[in-house]
Amino acid sequence: MDKLKLKILVVDDDPFVREMLSDILESAEYKVEKAENGADALERYRTISDIGLIISDMNMPGMNGIELIRELRTHGARLPIIILTANNEVNIAVEAINAGASDYQFKDENIQDTILISVRKCLEKQFIEQQNLDLMARLEDALAHMNAIIDNMADGLLVTDNNSRIVRANPAFLSMFRLQKTNITDQQISAVCNKDLNDLIEKNSASPDEIFTSEVLLSGGRTGKAVATPIHKDPAAGSVNERIGSVIIVRDITSEKEVDRMKTDFISTVSHELRTPLTSVIGFAKIIKKKFVDILIPQITSEDRKVQKAVTQISDNLYIIVSEGERLTSLINDVLDIAKMEAGKVDWKNDPFSVAELIDRATAATTSLFEQKDLTLIKDIENEIPVVTGDMDKLIQVVINLLSNAVKFTPAGGSVRVQARIAHGSQLMAHSKTDTGSELSSMNYELNGNFVEISVVDTGIGIADGDLPKVFEKFKQVGDTLTNKPKGTGLGLPICREIVEHHRGRIWVESEPGKGSTFSFSIPIESESAK
Repeated sequence: MDKLKLKILVVDDDPFVREMLSDILESAEYKVEKAENGADALERYRTISDIGLIISDMNMPGMNGIELIRELRTHGARLPIIILTANNEVNIAVEAINAGASDYQFKDENIQDTILISVRKCLEKQFIEQQNLDLMARLEDALAHMNAIIDNMADGLLVTDNNSRIVRANPAFLSMFRLQKTNITDQQISAVCNKDLNDLIEKNSASPDEIFTSEVLLSGGRTGKAVATPIHKDPAAGSVNERIGSVIIVRDITSEKEVDRMKTDFISTVSHELRTPLTSVIGFAKIIKKKFVDILIPQITSEDRKVQKAVTQISDNLYIIVSEGERLTSLINDVLDIAKMEAGKVDWKNDPFSVAELIDRATAATTSLFEQKDLTLIKDIENEIPVVTGDMDKLIQVVINLLSNAVKFTPAGGSVRVQARIAHGSQLMAHSKTDTGSELSSMNYELNGNFVEISVVDTGIGIADGDLPKVFEKFKQVGDTLTNKPKGTGLGLPICREIVEHHRGRIWVESEPGKGSTFSFSIPIESESAK
């Protein structure tokens, strides 16, 4: 507190003592106001601003020191008050402290030194207390602001501790699960929430560094998307990064799911309607092409250049009709496949199989592609990879798709390596970071136990950093689609993602332009896929 602005009120019925104390304080650069009794002191306190401390005698006519203290405190005065007593009045000094005095001093030969020490001590204490009050007020304002934000969120919010007890839930969460009339604080999550949320929180507790996402059932048959994130205490210097609970955000996605279902149904219907006439068009085009080549061309003996040009053009056009028709058929089949997967209408097998056999069958199906482009195919499979449970045919489809893509984007004379190894979940954590040249399709997968990691490594053109986030999006093809003709439907990798995630695995890509790409996916060992 600034001495030049602070005023100290000295209260004593003895003029000598008043003047002595005033001289001591003014010599220390304090401003001083004087009063001769308690009533006079009250009047001066009410009319003079900037009085920051009172020094009062104990025994005064009319209103004594204790009565003055009580009167000031009753009217909300929080300033420090120092009581002066005679040498033998210790019990009265204690009474003054109990009444609200900040300190007391004896009227003895040392008062010239002790009074300044007491004043400084009281003012410093008041300054600290005021700082604490200001901090508490700011903290309360911040908490009120945060509480208002949380309580007015459209998304549901649930906070749990390490023992799966509920710490907080906002009104939106309570409404989503029809818990408005229930006090759920301090209750176990298992006693309040459904199995979907319980499973999500258990996963988050088991893997405290991972973020998990899951669809959950809301009240009234609605659907929510829940994201569980671990809460870590900010580590002090040299301490461990301690996990203290989980925060779960739930968003009602019922409308989005319905729109997505309608979109899927529409695409599926249109694709079905297109496939039948398209099959006829391709069939007739092939028949026309065959008869044109086998019957009509041998009958054309004219050397006329226009006739020969027309024959060549018709042959080329028939080839284009057939090839583009087959490409469109492939697109329709891919659309139908991914629509069925998203709608949960795919019949999945769940049988044990050999990873080596899976790779052998996939490479056998793509051998002709490698021969056509003069590419070297290398297989690198670790010994003693255990049996994996899942849909082998669907996973072969994944490897074939990755090999086909590698062939498409690798120049002649290059090589493609397909490799398989055993990896622990912690080893795959590296791919959960957003590193340059790496993009994950999903973060919702378990990190406990062992996995089979299958990779397809090519020496092709690679993928630009800016295109990596688009790789697993539907109907997206990386590269310059304005100058380069698309080399596929843009659905192959999304279908691969659906298949891999059904097996509770993940798929990712690492790439560098000009140096090639590595597409990898992992699936759990000896773990049944979701049926």
